[in-house]
Amino acid sequence: MFICLKRITWVKPGSINGVLSSWIRDGNAPKEERWKFVPACVCWAIWKERNNRSFENVQNSLQKIKMNCLALLYFRCKQDILARTEDIFDVLDCL
Repeated sequence: MFICLKRITWVKPGSINGVLSSWIRDGNAPKEERWKFVPACVCWAIWKERNNRSFENVQNSLQKIKMNCLALLYFRCKQDILARTEDIFDVLDCL
């Protein structure tokens, strides 16, 4: 989802360790700080979905999982980096 938003061509490594170690962003140094939040947000959204399915018998759609991930990224960036923004598109534009 985030890779498509930034129009990046990327071949996914075969393991989570490979994904995390290869998660580098071309661009400006300030943007790299925001980009580092993305893998953590994706992993957290997947982990929460796994727990919901395992322990609560609640299953969200893929679209809902993506929205949860975007919301988490928005609030994380808003808290740490972009304190004055109110628009999620501002967060996505500055990745």
